[in-house]
Amino acid sequence: MLNFRNSRIGVATIVAVMALGVTACTSTNESAEGEQAPVSSGLNLVNDGVLTVCISKNAYPPMYWNEGGELTGFDVESLRKIGEALDLEVKFSEMAFDGLLPALTSGRCDVLRSGMYINEERQEKADTIAYLQTGPALIVPSGNPLKISGVDDLAGVRIAVQAASANEKTLQRISEDLVARGLEGITLSSYPELPETVAALTNGRVDATIETDVAANEVAETLGEGYEVLGDLFEAETEFGMFLQKGSDLTETIRATASTLTEDGTFAAVAESFKLMPSRVIAP
Repeated sequence: MLNFRNSRIGVATIVAVMALGVTACTSTNESAEGEQAPVSSGLNLVNDGVLTVCISKNAYPPMYWNEGGELTGFDVESLRKIGEALDLEVKFSEMAFDGLLPALTSGRCDVLRSGMYINEERQEKADTIAYLQTGPALIVPSGNPLKISGVDDLAGVRIAVQAASANEKTLQRISEDLVARGLEGITLSSYPELPETVAALTNGRVDATIETDVAANEVAETLGEGYEVLGDLFEAETEFGMFLQKGSDLTETIRATASTLTEDGTFAAVAESFKLMPSRVIAP
């Protein structure tokens, strides 16, 4: 069983290659004297030769601590690929979640990437680079006994959901639509925290529970072979983002690197290795 280190369930990883103006076949630039200069030369970094990344000390998908206490996941591995492309070491700086943006804007790190959604408020404070779409997914008993393959199949289904969450609103909207079309609505059971929704499923009080797709796979894996994830029922309407200082010269370098790694399939392969849907990886 994974060690979630006082976090919500985490999962995922991300990769990146190529600095701005660097060709896809090399990781160095030609200097004026004809010598090979590191891709990272000239970058304005907090620490020379290091890409310093702010993360929450409580893991958020798509990153988490494994059984051995090692930080891993889609975000972590992607950032390491970016570092390799730019000839940079990647170091993670852990802090309280509410201190992440202040740390970035005050220059304590180069990049903020900690399973954070892109929203208007964050876009006003920092440059943003989208990299992964996310949406709800259902966790159901193995074999999908109710044969759920679309939203209409949710009619009459008992689903546990975290109270006051976006997922609860999504299910309420779907339920209202089902009723308006003469079908049975969804039977919702709301709980304060995710572990309680999972317990409701394992105790048989509900037929399914709902969580973001990046977390659902980790939940199902933790529960063992008796559960599986239905990840293609809902629209992926939310984007995870990397955040950099507003107007930073580093932004376009990271964007170009991420774009190349997205286009060549590197990020998709990393996503798949963490049981995420490669189709959810998006170009910056």
